[in-house]
Amino acid sequence: MSRLPEPMKKIRWTLILPFMLVVLGAAAYSLWWIGIANQTEAAILDWQADQASKGINVSWGTLDTGGYPYRIQVDVTEGRINAPEMPRAWIWEADTLSAQTLAYKLDHVIVDIPGSQRVHYSDPHEGADERFTLNVTSDVFWASLVDEGEKEQRFSADIQGLSLSRARHSENGPILSGGAAATRLQFHGRPSPNTEGAAFDIAFKGQDISWTDLGDTLWTGNHIAQLDAQTRITNLPPDFPDGVATLLPDAATYGTTLSISDFTLSWGPIEMTGQGEVTLDSLGRPEGRFRTSVGNLDALVAALVEAGIVSQQSAGLAFAGMVALSSMQGEETGRVRLPVAMKEGVLFLGPIAAARLEPLY
Repeated sequence: MSRLPEPMKKIRWTLILPFMLVVLGAAAYSLWWIGIANQTEAAILDWQADQASKGINVSWGTLDTGGYPYRIQVDVTEGRINAPEMPRAWIWEADTLSAQTLAYKLDHVIVDIPGSQRVHYSDPHEGADERFTLNVTSDVFWASLVDEGEKEQRFSADIQGLSLSRARHSENGPILSGGAAATRLQFHGRPSPNTEGAAFDIAFKGQDISWTDLGDTLWTGNHIAQLDAQTRITNLPPDFPDGVATLLPDAATYGTTLSISDFTLSWGPIEMTGQGEVTLDSLGRPEGRFRTSVGNLDALVAALVEAGIVSQQSAGLAFAGMVALSSMQGEETGRVRLPVAMKEGVLFLGPIAAARLEPLY
């Protein structure tokens, strides 16, 4: 048998060795990816069991793991969370849900809910519980969670083209009972640095928020063109977030405070910017004070007159006083700095009692 010349042997190994290394590397990566995917599924099942121990039932129709080679992607159909043992039982359902993370960066998860969602809950009314269903659809419903332990935690959400309808259950079937819509809602949150106890920094932006038949319509109308706020919430109850169902009553007990460092509000005749703090009083009503800069004064005063909050004569005096105050403050034409207060269930715009505040729970 003839033997290959030495130069031919070198050429053969030069061609084969890189190919073998690629194949071995791909096989090793595939085994590693499968291990990570299995760990992800196991973590989901562990979370499901942990929620069950708290009386919250998590279920789904199908759960598939994929995304090879770059991502770990979990696709869920008929997702359902049922909390029957909460002070007010509720159920959340989604047609489809997708969660994905990079295989080499598991501390960043992106969740997408492209289909419709439903929330079932009950509300006490005249001694009996009325049952409602919120039907939610949107063009985009996206959330991002970064959890690097003590180093960094961040939550973001972006909801576009939101449409919500509420149905009240009756003996004759569901009855449409209000709805809401928003062009865009954005949330950003993280634990507040250098604070004791549970505290969070939260930023919110909302565009074209509207609603119908979801309670009494205020004199400001049912359309908020813009709401932007930079906030910090402190003195949260010790059991937060496990006690979400009792958050508002506990917030009143523990003096939970919402500090708003900067906000912009355009709501009907109100065009306002400012900062302040809000808590809940013993009856669950908002209480606090704000320093604000108010514009669109003529339309604001006209709306207060139309709503019967102030008389035409008082409105003339109030408007003249605001114009004089604006000149003294050096504000631009049509704007004035006014204190806004919430106390004993009444909202005061300067000296004017502008609205009654109902308990939030």
